[in-house]
Order: sequence, then structure tokens, then C-alpha cells
Amino acid sequence: NILQLESPVLLNAEFAAMREHMRNQAAGDTAIEIDCTFAPATGEGALREAIDRICREAEDGIRGGRVHVILSDKRSGPDRAPVPMILAAGRVHTHLVKQSLRTFTSLHIRAAECMDVHYYAVLVGVGATTANGYLAEETIADRHRRGLFGKMALEECLAKFKKSVDEGLLKVMSKMGIAVVSSYRGGPNR
Repeated sequence: NILQLESPVLLNAEFAAMREHMRNQAAGDTAIEIDCTFAPATGEGALREAIDRICREAEDGIRGGRVHVILSDKRSGPDRAPVPMILAAGRVHTHLVKQSLRTFTSLHIRAAECMDVHYYAVLVGVGATTANGYLAEETIADRHRRGLFGKMALEECLAKFKKSVDEGLLKVMSKMGIAVVSSYRGGPNR
């Protein structure tokens, strides 16, 4: 079962629909969701330990039959710091390449820090299949509630955001002579 997407940029509703699709496969849930947060209070090596844990969980999930890895920082809070998602995504991608497992999976990112074209471009460049900047969408929704977009509907605001990120990604890739996302994804490992 292949889910073909028009863009690596996913809005919250699109991510939820994709996640629901993963859950409803004949073989059961085809995704593993990995918490990309850590407790900084645990000491100096907490970030390194978190990254190692994330890589282990991704590898174990794939070896256990999952075909989608979801890296998310949604559990971040006062006692849980998010792992920088570019670092997590790049490390997981590289780890899976070294284990000869990357071709068997898609790498999906949910990150609060994903707010602009550059961040999306770097995530795709280090190996992300899709990226969901959920906080960017929540910020747009908050501004819409406060009336900062005039009479524009929220759906139109979100569509404009997604279109601008998609066009920005195309511009970044075209400057490198790349025409398709699959040629840009994971470039440092080629």
C-alpha cells in the first residue's frame, strides 16, 4: 500500500489523515511513533542518550515490521526538552542507511520548531519524507482567531502557508539543479 502525497509539507489535518491511514492497514498499525524529547535534568549526556534511544527505537520498529517512523516532539514541556529535530531526523536517517534499513521505511517529522521554508528544506535534505510544523499551524490559527487576517478563512490562510513553503522548497532545490524531492531527500548520505 503506497500513499502518494503531492508535497512533503503536511498540515495538521493531512498528518492526522495519513496517520489514520497507517493505523488502518490490513497488517495493523504500520507506524512507530518515537518521542523526541528528553529530561535535561538527568545530566550532561542526556541529549546523546536520547538520540541513541531514538535510533534504537526506529531500528527496532522497522525490524519488527513497521514501515513508517514518526519522530515527534509533542511531549515537550517544563521537564522535557525537545531534541533538535534536524539532528534527530538526520541521525535516524543516517543510522537506518548504515543498517541497510532506510529503503524499507518513510521518515515523518512532527516538530514545533519547523516554522519556515529553510527548516522544512533542511529536514527533507537530512532525510525526512514528510514534515508537519504543527506549531506554525497553531500560530496561524491563533492569529486568525484574533482577526489579523481580515475576512480570509482559516483554510485559506493555511493553504497559503503550505503553498509558500512548497514554492520555497522548489526554489531551494532548483538553485541546486534538483527537480524532484526524492533527489533532494537525504542528500548528505549519497
